[in-house]
Amino acid sequence: MNAAAPVRWPAIAALTAVSALSQIGQFGIGFMVLPVWLAHHGLDAPRAGLFSASQWTGMLAGLLIAPWLVERIGAKRTVSLGLAATVIAFATMSALWWPLWLVPGLLTGLGIGLRWIANETWLYRLVPTESSGRVVGVHEALIATAGVIGPALAAWCAVDGRITFTAGAAFTFAAALPLWLTASDDGRPAVKTVRPARKTRAEKRAPIGPIGPLVSLGMVVVAAGGIGDGALYGLFPLFADAHGLSTTQTATLLTLFGVGGMALQYPIGWFADRVGLAATVIVCAALSTLAICGFSLAAPASWLADASALLLGGMNSAYITLGMVAAACSDKAALTRNMRLVSLTFTASSIVGPLIAGFAMKARGSDMLMWQLAIMSGALVAYTLGLREGRRQPDRSSSMG
Repeated sequence: MNAAAPVRWPAIAALTAVSALSQIGQFGIGFMVLPVWLAHHGLDAPRAGLFSASQWTGMLAGLLIAPWLVERIGAKRTVSLGLAATVIAFATMSALWWPLWLVPGLLTGLGIGLRWIANETWLYRLVPTESSGRVVGVHEALIATAGVIGPALAAWCAVDGRITFTAGAAFTFAAALPLWLTASDDGRPAVKTVRPARKTRAEKRAPIGPIGPLVSLGMVVVAAGGIGDGALYGLFPLFADAHGLSTTQTATLLTLFGVGGMALQYPIGWFADRVGLAATVIVCAALSTLAICGFSLAAPASWLADASALLLGGMNSAYITLGMVAAACSDKAALTRNMRLVSLTFTASSIVGPLIAGFAMKARGSDMLMWQLAIMSGALVAYTLGLREGRRQPDRSSSMG
């Protein structure tokens, strides 16, 4: 039935480009470079933690309202609203001051949340099941370039405010071009309404059905990743400043986090296919703990610091990749529900991460950032090992699908 319909590869490529370009502006510059600029403008750890939490709170709001907006105005317009919110944030940032900086912080997060759900749900509906693994792998690798391009730009321009804000707005606006060149599915309801009347009812029932063990593990993994991501990218500039690093050195290390995140996602996905999700989580969390220890012990500008930054960035990004693998490999009828659960868990934990780390760093010193990351990854190793030992590991065949 559906096999007869041709696969819309140009649309898949265009929507992947939307994700990649907008991620550079919204996350690479908005979430990674803005905290460096704020630290340069004298923000202390608790206030930097609040700013980072405001971004993740905006993202949470975007994730919550995106399905409602998609239903009413369509995916294309919902993504457009997300891009517009981020452009407005960059346009107003330099004219504001604390605590008004929290407003563009909320808007950058809101933009990512709207784009994430609307664009990726639209994208993955176009992808044939047999190609989903490869498309997800390529998609995640491309959006990981944001973690390289954003900080590299910051290192090149020494976090100059005008260049940073202009580049952030330009990349985000550029994402609108492939978006609006892609024909929307919203205007073709006839085909869908005639065929799957029963399917729609089943989909409505899916959210209240039980959450499978595979998705449950994915949610735990992204919770650990969210706490780490929110704290690391929101507060690392203050950690680096306390250790005597310049803004250029800080931006260089952030670039290495991004290179690790980009380079290691495909191998991690390949490894998960071979050995299963739980075993991959254990390996990634153990490597993350090792990278944190190496980073804490290394001299600021040494090969060990650089290598540890590459590994830490890769393992941190692996958590969200593994969470998305868990959602994508679960029951297709509950795909939207599971993607939403994973993304909401990641975002909610990303709000908590910088708040805890910010006040801990204020009370006990900047090294508390690395302690928090080490505790989270160590706890994830222990949890997943316990899951396997207790024979509650998700079905191996599911994790390898």
